Amino acid sequence: MPSSERIYHTLRQEILTLALKPGQQLREDDLARRFGVSRSPVRAAVSRLSAERLLRVVPHKGTFVTEIEMDYVRQLIFLRTSVELRLLPILCQKAPASLWDRMEENLERQRLLLLSGSFEPVQFYRLDNRFHEMYFTSMALDAVWKLLQQFHVHYTRFRVLDMQQSGLFPQFYEEHRRILDLMRRGESDVLCALMVRHLESPFERITGQSTKTFPEGKKQFVDSIS
Repeated sequence: MPSSERIYHTLRQEILTLALKPGQQLREDDLARRFGVSRSPVRAAVSRLSAERLLRVVPHKGTFVTEIEMDYVRQLIFLRTSVELRLLPILCQKAPASLWDRMEENLERQRLLLLSGSFEPVQFYRLDNRFHEMYFTSMALDAVWKLLQQFHVHYTRFRVLDMQQSGLFPQFYEEHRRILDLMRRGESDVLCALMVRHLESPFERITGQSTKTFPEGKKQFVDSIS
């Protein structure tokens, strides 16, 4: 793998999992020493991450991990919820039987992770994300899921932050269990109501605001994490 590619993927993962905090400054010289390369591949990686809005280059000041912009997250939640509410009733009618087994396997992995008593929030987040991905791909909506993930780089940081701060992993697991049970029974109305709560409640926990309302003319950021 070319040096710039390796640096890009490493830094991207560290930003998404909050190993690199919002607002944290990155120095090219430090990164070059860390990865044992010249500054050129570092700059190439930084340019790509800047294009994804994960890094912000400020002339004469430096390169910083971007803040988590709450209004942008709110819009991403609106997008995700809108797509899910269109998909879920179809799933209740047409989901392949093999999907249930794969989702059960995912839930078992969530359960075992919780029982282990020692795990990083990002480990649960990956299983969480995979749980939702499976029913998209089962309906041949792979491209839709990938498109959502392209937009969701900031949403990923937001969700990891919520998991770190709330620690509500048993609740997340129980909601996933309930989602699968409702899918199996074809109870689309109850399922859709639950999914709205499932997707919107992290925003309300962190900001104290509903996703449906936001202070006019005011952008909110998470620019530091203790």
